[in-house]
Amino acid sequence: MTLTLPETCAAWSQPDFGTVLLTELRQTGALPGLLQQGLSRGSHALTDDVALLVLQRREQGDALQVKAGLSYFSIIPGCACEADPTPMSELPEYVELGIAIRRSDAVATLVLLDD
Repeated sequence: MTLTLPETCAAWSQPDFGTVLLTELRQTGALPGLLQQGLSRGSHALTDDVALLVLQRREQGDALQVKAGLSYFSIIPGCACEADPTPMSELPEYVELGIAIRRSDAVATLVLLDD
């Protein structure tokens, strides 16, 4: 997935870098699709309570390289009938994301990383 992350690029050396990155991923609309692709327990990703932790970051030429862990929840929705025997409960999920951002234009490439 490719998108532009100008605010994240500008916040590279700031202490709130992770917060800016998560906010910008939400604003671009990329977060739901990434979380859905990373599901391992549930069948529907919930995007309301997502935590992002920057695991690694480094500069390489014109590129900013980031490895981030995303913790979130998913559900396995039932039929929502009154007698449905499977209550909806939130399941913990975790995925790692690799991000490469070109400094010159803030174009970023995002990939889900294998465990």
